[in-house]
Amino acid sequence: MDFKPVMRRPPKLMDERLFRLRRMGIKDDLLNIPVEDRFTYHPEQNTIYINLENYYMKSSEDIQELKRVVGAILEPLGRKVHTVVNYDNFNVSPHLVDEYVELVKYAAQFYESVTRYTTSTFLRMKLGDEMQKRGVAPHIYESREEARKAMADV
Repeated sequence: MDFKPVMRRPPKLMDERLFRLRRMGIKDDLLNIPVEDRFTYHPEQNTIYINLENYYMKSSEDIQELKRVVGAILEPLGRKVHTVVNYDNFNVSPHLVDEYVELVKYAAQFYESVTRYTTSTFLRMKLGDEMQKRGVAPHIYESREEARKAMADV
C-alpha cells in the first residue's frame, strides 16, 4: 500500500466460515434466535414485545422452555404489563396446539393487555380459532402498527 490505513480499532478476524467450501449456516444464525432474546421490555411504557417470528414449536420441550422464560422475565416485574406478540411465520405442530394454548393462558396472568399480529391471514384465522375455542381472546391483528394502536385504545 502506498498509504497507512486509518484504523480506529484493532481489526477483527473474518468469520472462518467465509473460507469453507460448504454452506456458511447464516440462515440458522438469523432464524435461531435464543428464546430469551425474543423478549424486549420497555419499562417507560410498561410494555413487553415478544418476537415469535420464524419460531417453530416442534416439541413439548420447546413449549416448556418458552413457559420458563415467560415466568423468569415477567414474574420478577411484580406488575402486569402491556404485551405485543409478533407471530409472523410462527408455527406450532398440530399435536401441540392444546399445550401451546395452555402456555398462552399461563402467560396471560402477567398481562395488563395483549395484542398479537401476523401478516399471515391463514395463521390469524387458524391461531385465532384455536385460541377462541379454548377460551382465550385472540386479538390478532395484521401488523405491528395495528396491534400497537389497539393497545393504545385499551
